[in-house]
Amino acid sequence: MNSYLFFQIALLMHLSGLVLIVGTDIVEFVAYRTIFKSYKTDKNAAINQIAMLSKLPVLLIIGAVLLILSGIAFVIITHNAFGHQLWFKIKLTLIVALAANGFLMGRKNEEKLKQNLAVDAPETGEAIRNMIKFCFIQLCMLFVVILLAVFKFN
Repeated sequence: MNSYLFFQIALLMHLSGLVLIVGTDIVEFVAYRTIFKSYKTDKNAAINQIAMLSKLPVLLIIGAVLLILSGIAFVIITHNAFGHQLWFKIKLTLIVALAANGFLMGRKNEEKLKQNLAVDAPETGEAIRNMIKFCFIQLCMLFVVILLAVFKFN
């Protein structure tokens, strides 16, 4: 396989993974804002909406796998040309921070929300707000990752 075709395939995988991750995060952000509004008037609807959101992590995992595989392909194709540049180091650090924040804070906030919903705790509204904040932070970090990839400063 020639290197140009390999690069094009890696680029397609990379963009597809990025779209899956960013799109999923946007959907979660909008959904939790909607859930927060509907929770005040119809708690059962909010519980059903949150149950539907539980299927979205599959898309995040697929997106992450595509990004990792295509990232490895880019390193191979470019012979790690970007590996020593500051923008790339910052980008990789943010990607690790995104994953860590998702596993640590996202999962913790989601579990707390589910527990609060199960017992109809008064803190449920705050738990939903925490999920909105979490999604917003993830979106901001993703925006910076994309910005770094586009402008590639030294």
